[in-house]
Amino acid sequence: MFRRPWYRSHFLILLIIFLLQWLLLFSIREPTWDAVSYYAYARSVLFDQDLQFDNDFQLSYETAGEHFASKRYDQVLTSTGRVASPFAIGAPILWLPWFAVLRLVSGFIAFPLPDGSSLSGYERFFVSNIATWSALLGFLAYLPSYRVAQGVTNRSLALISTVTFMFVTPLLYYQFREPMYSHAASALMVALCIYVWWKQYEEIGTAWQGLGLGALIGLAGLVRWQNIAFLLLPLVSVVLLWFKQPAKRRKETVKPALVYLLVIGAAAMAVFSLQLSVWKILYGGYITIPQGNAYISWRASFLIPLLFSSFRGLLPWMPVFFLAVIGLLALGRQRPLLGLPLLLVMALAIYIHGSTRDWFGGGGYGPRRLTSELAILVLGYAVFLRLIPHRFRLWAASLLSIGLVLHQWFLLRFGLPERLGGRVMSMYPTYNWEDVPLTQMAADMLNLVPRIGVQPLAFLVHPGSPLDSLLNQQSVPVQHIASLLSTTVFLLLMLAGGIYLGRRLRKTSSRVAMIVLIAVCLGLVNLWVLVVS
Repeated sequence: MFRRPWYRSHFLILLIIFLLQWLLLFSIREPTWDAVSYYAYARSVLFDQDLQFDNDFQLSYETAGEHFASKRYDQVLTSTGRVASPFAIGAPILWLPWFAVLRLVSGFIAFPLPDGSSLSGYERFFVSNIATWSALLGFLAYLPSYRVAQGVTNRSLALISTVTFMFVTPLLYYQFREPMYSHAASALMVALCIYVWWKQYEEIGTAWQGLGLGALIGLAGLVRWQNIAFLLLPLVSVVLLWFKQPAKRRKETVKPALVYLLVIGAAAMAVFSLQLSVWKILYGGYITIPQGNAYISWRASFLIPLLFSSFRGLLPWMPVFFLAVIGLLALGRQRPLLGLPLLLVMALAIYIHGSTRDWFGGGGYGPRRLTSELAILVLGYAVFLRLIPHRFRLWAASLLSIGLVLHQWFLLRFGLPERLGGRVMSMYPTYNWEDVPLTQMAADMLNLVPRIGVQPLAFLVHPGSPLDSLLNQQSVPVQHIASLLSTTVFLLLMLAGGIYLGRRLRKTSSRVAMIVLIAVCLGLVNLWVLVVS
């Protein structure tokens, strides 16, 4: 059978691009703001064996910045008397395997510590490796996204779309500049959900398939709570499939359809129960909105600014979104079973984000919350490119993608420092922002363009990156390189173990044993959370 040469592998192309991004962008920073809360979950479990976060916040104040330290989050208590941590636990759970290995290995390393002190977990050894781990999770998100786009369109369009999206969303910032947020992990988990659903959307799946998809959706919900809305995908698919059946067959498909959906829902809720247990400990109830009931206005009051505001709106900050939606609309018309569920999930995501009072994502970068839908957008953009007439599709797609990449890179370099588009006026409880007309934002961007000509290297190479260390600091970025190599080796070992386990679980008896084991583990973890903490 004919095989393409290794140097034409699309995976190799994506890997080279990731390494280039790592060289130009990757920054090892001690956690601050939201990242402290995410990091506190993993650190508290491994170092303190509890969910008491007061010491975790106190340890972060030395390096997280004076503004953050002045907030004294270690003194912000919930109704249960515990330090509040209003973020999801899923990303720290995904960090835990590597974090646990680092904790074990640290016992054999002679760290320069003051007399009588012990490891805190905030040493650069831990921070650099967890940041790298998160960046690699972001890279993995593009692989199932590419695979789905390839299966629906073709290899070339899937590659162009995937490479484009590696540069044109705020995920670029949260993968390499602030990797200890949850966005990279969320993009990966949702991409896996989309991939698994795509493999079985044309038929009502088996209970085993439902179990796997439900568990993935539950884990995606642990990473970012709104991802639990992806339960809508299999529900809409099954409904469409049921109506597509001949009238005589609909009755006999009711039972397998219900079993499939019930298994998905039960598996998702079983996994998501970990978050419910944490809420119970921290806030006193299994169901809550940690930011307060006023945080969400279900009338979607902020839909227009989410789409069009110069302050983190989708049109000025992530215009590729609208092109991807055009592609999804075309897909919905061509292949309703595939396109309509994705469109409904995307519409629900927009509705949810347009209903939150800090729709702009606080003090963050760009419309970052929509990066969870990466796999859907990669597919939509690939379909959009397919709409371009074939004879000049390659040139048009290349020019369009280059323009989108330069636009996002420009915002990445100047957006936050120059306050392009506006700024946060206040956070909790009022959540006010200040924006400017889109024409003024465009003029401000044009006024910054001459800087690129004066310092083109500074435009490409970001402060704190490995290449910045080599070129500007004249030092070898040993910590960057060591973290990348060690983390990559561990990731490859985990993937190899996962592939081996997957092959072994093809037998029914092995599947049953694994389900029982997972169920027992979930129960024990929930018990630990509720009792030990």
